Amino acid sequence: MISVEALFAVQDEDVLSGQLQHRFEQLPERARLADARTNQAATAAENGELDLERLDMLQRQHRIEGEVTAIETRLAELDGKLYGGAITTARGASTLQEEIEHLRRRQDDLESDVLELMEALEPLDERLAELAGLGIRQEASTAEALAALNTAEASVTEALDQSATRRETAVAQLDVEVLGRYEKNRTAFGSSSAVRFAGADCKGCPLTMPAVEADRVRALPSGTLVDCRECGRLVVR
Repeated sequence: MISVEALFAVQDEDVLSGQLQHRFEQLPERARLADARTNQAATAAENGELDLERLDMLQRQHRIEGEVTAIETRLAELDGKLYGGAITTARGASTLQEEIEHLRRRQDDLESDVLELMEALEPLDERLAELAGLGIRQEASTAEALAALNTAEASVTEALDQSATRRETAVAQLDVEVLGRYEKNRTAFGSSSAVRFAGADCKGCPLTMPAVEADRVRALPSGTLVDCRECGRLVVR
């Protein structure tokens, strides 16, 4: 392979490397992993919110049940006084009876509140159980998506490594001066930094090359590398 052909080989590998890098960044497996993680995060967030709601309900239930227990204790004390002979006047008995009735009404209200909380907890617990199962399935899906991405990335990385090796082989056949000119042009022209001269045209020029410039290039020995005065690319005669 002559020097200029090695130059085209380097350029081809640079183009391929860019394509592979783009493919690496845009792998569909990466998007699927992102979706899986998003779904998993949404499930975890809902689970966290419901856990807090459930904890709040349980705390309320515990507080109410504690109040019911205190009322039951107080009622037992009052019953003991009422029927134990500690009350000796009708007025005292009436006052005690009123307090007992008030406490029993309060007890009924609190027990109703406990039942309402228990009823509200049932669908909450059901949803939490659903989320637990969903979380397990989503964790498996995320693991599968990650494994698929790792496999896809490894495949592209291998192709990039192979391309880099071929590029190194081609670079070794290039003159330092030629490689330097190519690298300088590559930032501006990318995949068409070096082009061929065919017929009477530089294949990099957007328009037909002027006749004078075409004659100048045509007069050069085959394989000569020159700068196109029209577009600035490297042209191989």
